[in-house]
Amino acid sequence: MDRGLSADEYRRLLFSLLPPGMVWPTDPNSTLQRVLAGLVQEAVRVDRRALDLLAEADPRQAAELFPEWEASYSLPGKCSPAEQSMADRRAALIGRIVGRGGMRPEDYIALADGLGYPGTEIIEHREATMELGNGVGPRGAEIGDAMNGEAWLSAWDVLVPSGVIREAVIGGSEIGDPLRSWGDDLVECVMHESAPSWLILNVGYREN
Repeated sequence: MDRGLSADEYRRLLFSLLPPGMVWPTDPNSTLQRVLAGLVQEAVRVDRRALDLLAEADPRQAAELFPEWEASYSLPGKCSPAEQSMADRRAALIGRIVGRGGMRPEDYIALADGLGYPGTEIIEHREATMELGNGVGPRGAEIGDAMNGEAWLSAWDVLVPSGVIREAVIGGSEIGDPLRSWGDDLVECVMHESAPSWLILNVGYREN
């Protein structure tokens, strides 16, 4: 990331604001230039902190403001394990931001993707019925179809990839975090918490 103007660039900018004339020494070791170099240190600090704030505005990069990001989205929540690494906490936050549940399979696919489970599949079930002889109405069940009752219209199978591993990265982890972590309790809890009351989610795992 661009770190803004350097101290020397700020010093030269401040020097350019002085009235023109040969009286002003340009030697960096002169008293005037050293005074200007000292005056610009605060400008350099503020400039760099402003750039840091831009990074903190992105939850994927936030460090100092990460607790405020979590609090804004009511995290850690009931789905959060007692002990979480920074990678797990960040994955939970991103999942909360990008996925709010909903009525469509795509909503839950996006939710799982935000939690670090790309490639999640949703299988919707339909009721096993008989097709009328005149062809009116929905297609009836065929040999090999599951004999689902009406309640299965409110059930989805959520197949998430198994063996998802989160690795610690420099700048994104804290002291004490494991170098690797894995587990699926988080995605199951978040899925169920995001589902409306009428929807039954059967979370399963498939081989990668």
